[in-house]
Amino acid sequence: MISKETEIWFVHLGFEPPLPLKIERTSDLGARVIGGKTGSHRTGHGENYWDKVVEVIKLGYVPVDVAKDIKRLDLNWTPPDETTLDRTIEAGFYVRKPQ
Repeated sequence: MISKETEIWFVHLGFEPPLPLKIERTSDLGARVIGGKTGSHRTGHGENYWDKVVEVIKLGYVPVDVAKDIKRLDLNWTPPDETTLDRTIEAGFYVRKPQ
C-alpha cells in the first residue's frame, strides 16, 4: 500500500537528461502527476493511484531508486523544482535520445 500523500519520483531514461515525473497519492485514492511527457494532471475517469503507477511504468518510466541502483542515474540526482518543471519540459530541455 502506498500511504496518503506519499510521493514517488520516476525518470524516463530514454531522454537526456532523464525526464522526471512524480506521482503523489491523494487522500481520495487518486493521484497527482507532476511533469512527464504529458504534463501535470490528476487521475480521473475511475483511475486510482495504482492505475497511474502501472501506466507510467508501462510508458518506460523507472522509479528513481531503481535507476540509481542500476547505475543509470547519478546517485546525487535530486528532484527538480516542481513549480517550473512543466515549463522546462515544454521549453525542450529534455530531449529524446536517438534509438
